[in-house]
Amino acid sequence: MNTKAIIRNIFLATLAGSTLLAACDKKGHEPDDKDAVAYITVIDEKGEPQGGMPVLVYDEKGYEKFQQDRNTEPKGFAVTLPDGKVRVRLAYQEWFTAGNRQVTFVIREETDPDNYRIWAIGRTARPGEELRIDFKLDRKPAVPDVPFGNLLEMFDENNGRTLFAEGIYLDAGHHLVGSDRYSFVDAGAVSGLEDLGALKIDRFQDRIAVQPGHGYFVCKDISLMEFPSGKWGLAISSEFARMHLEEWILRDGEPVGARLRYAVQKPENHGLPEWGHLYEIKSGEEGSVTIPLPADAPQTECAPRGDAPLRFSFAKDHVTVHIADPGASAGKEYRFVIRAGACYTEAKLKITV
Repeated sequence: MNTKAIIRNIFLATLAGSTLLAACDKKGHEPDDKDAVAYITVIDEKGEPQGGMPVLVYDEKGYEKFQQDRNTEPKGFAVTLPDGKVRVRLAYQEWFTAGNRQVTFVIREETDPDNYRIWAIGRTARPGEELRIDFKLDRKPAVPDVPFGNLLEMFDENNGRTLFAEGIYLDAGHHLVGSDRYSFVDAGAVSGLEDLGALKIDRFQDRIAVQPGHGYFVCKDISLMEFPSGKWGLAISSEFARMHLEEWILRDGEPVGARLRYAVQKPENHGLPEWGHLYEIKSGEEGSVTIPLPADAPQTECAPRGDAPLRFSFAKDHVTVHIADPGASAGKEYRFVIRAGACYTEAKLKITV
């Protein structure tokens, strides 16, 4: 029986006057001291009890499936009484023979397949334990009241020196300082993190003055590389942070820190090969490999790692890497890098037998 049928039957039973106190034990096990019991309360946004509300109960695998398909059959279910409460018994033999379990209680409301609301509360349940599960069903239209990203209150070095990423802080003059490990780019005035746009690493600095309303990109120095053109790239295997300074933290009218919102993410790869990708060339064959690139890849260029004897030739949608080593032989490897816009990757050629 699928979830839709379960909910439909629960409503029919409720309308017929049935009182379902607990229906999580499908196999009908007798009560046991090692059973866990969940006391569930459901209210709305005004605090009014929600009687007749189906509560679906999922184990670990069941909830994973539910996240992909909301019609996944639950392991158990119950319906709240007029006071918005219901007691659910999790039978030991059914739930806990292998130890503690992650149990998720779910309420689903829908008017049609395209309009539905879901509330879920997960708990680690132990044999013999009593759990309290309190649902508050806020049915008001969803309005994102929290901006994207994480909030950080960063106090300057004279007022506690808050560290971000174990090395970034505000100095006494309210500059972001990278402790010789990080660099910064001022993206100018933006409305929030989402407004920063694509990653920029031109004109980066290891110490930068900050001001409210401005956005910043933060990169690890070890992940940056300068190419022969003078352009820089950030390794696609690394991470970078977006920051937005929302406002100063004031004390007696003077700034002592800043409220920053930040998000850490991976660079876009622009269709570049995965970091460390290996291209094999059989010994005796032409010593080159052609690597496809997106036709719209921005500002693409290649360079050998160290003194690797390689040459590069570009076409509209690919680059050909040639081995220019008179002593080329089986087992030799040659590393190189490819940049597209602000990001780069590293790959290597290997001559095989």
